[in-house]
Amino acid sequence: MTRSKLVRMRLLAMLAAGGMLAACGGGALGGETSGEDGEAEITLRYAFFAPAVSFPGVQMEEWAEELNERTDGRVSVELFPGGTLLGAGDIFDGVSEGIVDVGMDSPAYDVGRFPFTSALSLPVGFPNSQVASQTMLDMLEEFEPAEFDGYEIITAFTTEPAYIQSNEPVTSRQALAGLELRSAGAGVPSLATLGASPVGMPMPEVAEGLQTGVLDGYMSSREVLKDFGLAEQVSYVTDYAFGISNTFVAVMDQEAFDALPEDVQDVIHELRPEMTQFASEFHDEQNVGGALDWAAAEHGVQTVELDAGEKEAWDAAVTGLIDDWMADVEGNGFEPQDVLDRMRELREQYTAEFGPDA
Repeated sequence: MTRSKLVRMRLLAMLAAGGMLAACGGGALGGETSGEDGEAEITLRYAFFAPAVSFPGVQMEEWAEELNERTDGRVSVELFPGGTLLGAGDIFDGVSEGIVDVGMDSPAYDVGRFPFTSALSLPVGFPNSQVASQTMLDMLEEFEPAEFDGYEIITAFTTEPAYIQSNEPVTSRQALAGLELRSAGAGVPSLATLGASPVGMPMPEVAEGLQTGVLDGYMSSREVLKDFGLAEQVSYVTDYAFGISNTFVAVMDQEAFDALPEDVQDVIHELRPEMTQFASEFHDEQNVGGALDWAAAEHGVQTVELDAGEKEAWDAAVTGLIDDWMADVEGNGFEPQDVLDRMRELREQYTAEFGPDA
């Protein structure tokens, strides 16, 4: 018996035991049934850790609707956002174990497991999500990194760069020194290099950390001002773009994907670049822009600037982190310099196509 069949049998057994068999349409979640025309009807379970209102959550819904429409209703997708089925860091393994059919997680939360993908969070000057997301998908397809062996990549995209968002204005290294700022992944060494005190904390806990004074702020892409309601807790955004705040990859188990009908596979492949574009464009144009407007209008959040000399000093400090990354990821089956060079080439290509202010 193949692994994909074992995965599906394990999933169906789990669902049956939990009383989760679908009553509508006679289909089992995560399984297959026959429609009126005799063709198999497929239901896929798709898990993600952040709320449905987040831009990756919006992408999930768009993908599900498009897949259903383009397969003439043969494939339905059951969505489980907000960590209702699996939490951050557990989703890729959940896909491998057959708990879900499709899962989207953040490689940026585990740079040790995803050394290749961690390159996207380096301070190389990505201006926005559209440029970084197109670069990311191209690199995953070109290099086929070993960290995604055993998976079929459904789509991939990023946030915009990370910005410091704080309860007091941060316009210098002196103001930054010693501040307790939530950060994750590649953002941690950036803050430490500049003299801040990075704090590891799940994003859903940040609001409470700010309320209780455990945190002075955080470093993240700016849509969280609205998506997580953090504009109620912070008053300032420092207009300095660090590396990309977060990366997202959606996957299926490779054998489970290969077991799908060929025409369904073709539709999923067709949607892969479309969802990269959809998610990144939505993020840049509506998600971030809307959050900034809302935060300023409803909560008086202000954007503060670094002077030219201070910006140059910050640039010099964080650029050294690229050399550190190259040394850290050596021996992972790819040449770090080749990855860095190609990433910069693609950044320039897509910046010319989408513009720095996409």
